[in-house]
Amino acid sequence: MWLTTLISILYFGVAAYLFIEIAHFHAAATAPDIASGYFQACNCFLFGLLGLCCVHWPAIASLFHGRSKDAGSPAGEKETVVDEGDEKQTCGDEGCKEAGEDDASPAPVAVVVDPKPAIKRQVTYLMNLKTFLTFIVVTHHTVCLFTGCFANIQTMIINPNDPANADPTGIYDGTVKPRTFLTGASWFLTINQGYFMAAFFLISGYFCPKSLDRKGFRAFVADKIVRLGGPLVLWSAAFRPLVTLFEQAYAGAPLTYEYDPGVCWFLLWLLNFSIAYAVVAQFTPKVKVGMPHPFVLLVIGMGLGGVFYAIKKAIGPWDYFGGMNMWTYGASMYIPFFAAGALGGRNHWLKSVEEMKTWVVWTLRVIVVGFWVVYFLLIAQYTIPIPSVHMDPILGGTLPNPPYAVAMTLAIMQLFHQYFNATPQSQFMRNAGASAYIVYVIQGLALGISGIIFVEILKAAGVPIVFEGMLFFAVGPDGKPTALSNGWIWGGWALVFVLTQLIVWPLGFFARKLPILNKMF
Repeated sequence: MWLTTLISILYFGVAAYLFIEIAHFHAAATAPDIASGYFQACNCFLFGLLGLCCVHWPAIASLFHGRSKDAGSPAGEKETVVDEGDEKQTCGDEGCKEAGEDDASPAPVAVVVDPKPAIKRQVTYLMNLKTFLTFIVVTHHTVCLFTGCFANIQTMIINPNDPANADPTGIYDGTVKPRTFLTGASWFLTINQGYFMAAFFLISGYFCPKSLDRKGFRAFVADKIVRLGGPLVLWSAAFRPLVTLFEQAYAGAPLTYEYDPGVCWFLLWLLNFSIAYAVVAQFTPKVKVGMPHPFVLLVIGMGLGGVFYAIKKAIGPWDYFGGMNMWTYGASMYIPFFAAGALGGRNHWLKSVEEMKTWVVWTLRVIVVGFWVVYFLLIAQYTIPIPSVHMDPILGGTLPNPPYAVAMTLAIMQLFHQYFNATPQSQFMRNAGASAYIVYVIQGLALGISGIIFVEILKAAGVPIVFEGMLFFAVGPDGKPTALSNGWIWGGWALVFVLTQLIVWPLGFFARKLPILNKMF
């Protein structure tokens, strides 16, 4: 209870800071920035208000709490459990917890004995999948450090003085010699961005109905404020700004404090979606519907591809409104995938995914590979280049994304169920699964450390380095900034990849055992 109260009060403080910051920079800010700032400030205020209501005004919260409890679960429905022999794990949207671990819920949960025993669901593979996706997210960001698309100390593959930078597509148009790292890096980033966060939202949404039924509205929301809101506010208001200040000092950039969720934008919107689901669930009937055929879902994905394209053409500078990491993805993929996860959790769609026919599974895999080829050609036509390929970068970068996410998510879930569902898990995978959530949150710290180590190695090797803000470059014969050589780019990425993974996973494993953090993670 005290932790929920503390986190709620912190959100009031963040809201006040954001309102003051908007007022201070109002004259120099753009309309989208001002609107986004006000939205985020109000969002934080509502988190704080809702958290305090759930803890200290149970009479208000009971308007929802009582209905949710009365609704209960249908006979035979219970919390999803991973059977581990003598031990069990409870899997939720933030990860899996060992039986007996502290729950952040402020109210005791009534235990209802169901005369009809529930069948244990073996979802070990979902825990393994979330661990794998976290590993891929961290790897994705190590590549970002060499393409100038992350917030840490980073470099760029391209030479900032090359005329190719004038290309409106942002990709080499063949007028200059391409870099060998560029094609693979761009392709890897594209195929990841096209599905992995949507998959996270889908899996997180899947566990919401059972969790809400078990805890009731008040305890459900209070638990989300702690388990999602706690890491979000700690990272955004404290740890991320401190990491940024350290990197700014190292790079010789001006020191500025900035509230910055960074990769925790996902937690922000998962918290919003989860609370919205809990509210809507109080006033809507429980819909019972079977999972549509995977090919029907693909057709729906094609329709969402049209939504993606339309938003891309119309949204302009509003793509990051409210802290969302691109509303092109948010509206056409993240919201539909979370909603599908919640609907699937209520109606046991996971079983349908696990029991897909072999020909359907292989068709999905072929479709995924086909999308990979399309994405490769879309990039390689500029980076290799391939003169015979002429693909529209806007159409190719929008329309395929939602159907690709549908095919890839279904295919990878079935793959993990088929090959990575062994029970009991090895100790290594149990520890990795338990640490995956905090690894996602603190990855920026490990990336910053690895980036600085790489810069120090470059300096020790006699490579002259110059910083332009947080971007670092070598110095060319003409004394101007230039991109690092191909060898340094490839070797540097390999170093940063290995160092980041070696730092962040052990750090996450031990950090989640610390007081307070052990209640959030």
